[in-house]
Amino acid sequence: MHLASQVDRDITNSLRYIKDDGFIVLHDCNPPTEWHAREQYEYIFTPARGFWNGTTWKAFLKWRGHSELNSCCIDADWGVGIISKNQNIGKSTNIKNEFFEFEEFNKNRNRYLNLITFKKFKTLFDE
Repeated sequence: MHLASQVDRDITNSLRYIKDDGFIVLHDCNPPTEWHAREQYEYIFTPARGFWNGTTWKAFLKWRGHSELNSCCIDADWGVGIISKNQNIGKSTNIKNEFFEFEEFNKNRNRYLNLITFKKFKTLFDE
């Protein structure tokens, strides 16, 4: 389910069960346009041409603000969000987008998501 309310519940439940060094991996955290980030899947004839990311990004942003978690978003395949309890993949952020407005998200996309390349992500684990 790609709606923020369900993704939020999925993250909450996953945090109960992952190991301290585990990861939660989310898809569709970096929608390219507001049309991709719409709540309704059924609208096919849009500027997004049938592609749909839903509102996963909103749940990911909410959890990016939790100081006890680390997170980043790999800039690949519509945005691969990663959340960790203990792995240093990116500190939490104090997001100033109280109502999760897409325009505000779009202006601050890199900082809000801690958007990084996969190459950069791999270097976070180099010893």
